[in-house]
Amino acid sequence: MKKSKKQASAALLFLSAFLLAGCGRTTSSEDEGGKEEVMIQAYIQQAVTTDSGIWEGWAAQKLYEDTGIQIDFQPTGSEVEQKLKQYIAAGTLPDILGFRNLDQAQMAMDAGLLLPLNEYQELLPSIFETEEYKKAVSYTREQASGGSGHLYMMPVSIGPVSYNAYNWLPMLQWDAYKKAGSPQITTLEDYLDVAEQMIEVKPYTENGEKVYGFSLFSDWDKYSAMEVATLSFFYGIDTEYVSPLMETNVITLTMQSILEDDSFYRRALHFYFEANQRGLLDPDSRTQTYSNMEKKYSEGRILFSWFSWLTGTYNDVSSGHVNNAEAPDGFACVLADDMKIYEAPDQTIGRNWYFAVSSNTKYPEKACEFLNWLYDPEVEAYLYNGPEGVTWEYDANGEPYVTEEGWEIINNKSEDLMPEEVGGGCFQDSVDLLNAIGLQASAVMEDGYTISYRYWPSTQESDTTLLQQEVGEMMGTDTIAEYLYQNDMVAKSTMAVNMMPVVSDELKSKAEAIGEIVRDISWRMVYAEDEEEFDSLWKSMQAQAEELGMEQVETFYQNAWKKALRFVSAYE
Repeated sequence: MKKSKKQASAALLFLSAFLLAGCGRTTSSEDEGGKEEVMIQAYIQQAVTTDSGIWEGWAAQKLYEDTGIQIDFQPTGSEVEQKLKQYIAAGTLPDILGFRNLDQAQMAMDAGLLLPLNEYQELLPSIFETEEYKKAVSYTREQASGGSGHLYMMPVSIGPVSYNAYNWLPMLQWDAYKKAGSPQITTLEDYLDVAEQMIEVKPYTENGEKVYGFSLFSDWDKYSAMEVATLSFFYGIDTEYVSPLMETNVITLTMQSILEDDSFYRRALHFYFEANQRGLLDPDSRTQTYSNMEKKYSEGRILFSWFSWLTGTYNDVSSGHVNNAEAPDGFACVLADDMKIYEAPDQTIGRNWYFAVSSNTKYPEKACEFLNWLYDPEVEAYLYNGPEGVTWEYDANGEPYVTEEGWEIINNKSEDLMPEEVGGGCFQDSVDLLNAIGLQASAVMEDGYTISYRYWPSTQESDTTLLQQEVGEMMGTDTIAEYLYQNDMVAKSTMAVNMMPVVSDELKSKAEAIGEIVRDISWRMVYAEDEEEFDSLWKSMQAQAEELGMEQVETFYQNAWKKALRFVSAYE
């Protein structure tokens, strides 16, 4: 997908008019071979990219050759849920939807705007006949259909949890950390001292730009300051999947409100408050977009990351950092001694993200054809790995391996290195635009190997970067997973976190009202003038949330959590 800034701005400018006019841009024609060519719109809320426009490149060419379909991605960016509500209020949705949670899907379902996929079952053999999807289909029809028994949406990331694939990890710029003396980190708050020491050795980038220890964004906030709360996953506490207003400890299987005085959320707020007090926090944190913040990571301006993948292009081989012979650099996992890193559960029913088809699409058959294509395991293998003979091959023993040319393409994923004959573009012009697809990357295919190259034996044995070698030597293990398990630092989650029922309209209104208060005051606490103001704002937030019905919200989730824990064994 290649869009100029002018095109992207125009797309955003006309979004409101498009919403009111409905999805009138779907077009169709016949190619020379009689295949129906269709342009369909997609609104993928879980995508991490802010790109929009017509999907281009090697994966898009595969889709077009197989189905005659082209995808026009609608802008997402900030306030994706508000845009979804605008679509629903207008009584129309783009042809393909990607939902970030069941509440979003429920809104569209309640408005009668989702296609019952089971009524098009003959067009969806990939979904209804693939063995790995059967429990996900069954659970979604039984528990996420408003009692209708229809399949209105299909979950993603189905299958065993990926090995050594942790979403939340404390990451530090390695070279600055080493030059600061590689200080011991005992607990979360020690990263403040470490960041100060790192800034002493790297106050500015080579281009003279100021360096900060920490940077945040607010694009993904829902009922809380999400990128503050997410530090909880370092300690086995879910603050996203069950509810952003709840802290669900997957180690003790207990739950409490994020507004309790001993909550981790308060601790995380104070962590960033202190970071700001010390001048370590990027002052743009509350107002900047994700893409603006990511650019700073690419430029090496931020020293700490809480997502394993949030490095911008700084860790790309092409950046010149990770294989710098004199001083290997890049973001590397540096753990505090007391951490218990959240590990996702095996997802037999899938993750709480979904793909669906709009009931008012002009081309339901073609929309279903796209969904069938997307959930076809063979297609998914193509999307994960690229074309056979271009990025990977089978050896004489039938074992898949990434070729030398393939590693060049993968390691420089944002560069246009894909051959034109397969569609061109860069390696990330595939799954990145969807964020997640049907099967987990570690799902095993018929050939006995995982669907993604990342877990092939040949990949595990391949040469690592100089940065990885140094980090491995420090840990004394080849992978982070080995280190975490050897040191009892894993908090294995339960699939019950994905089994929360949709709240009633009345309770949702309460949660939304509470969320407005919590979001606003949370950011004010981060930027509070002093401890006195921080404490005063906290008490005010508690009081206002209580008046708005926080007790009822917590009671609902406590009961739902207990029920999910009893229910989960049937699907594990």
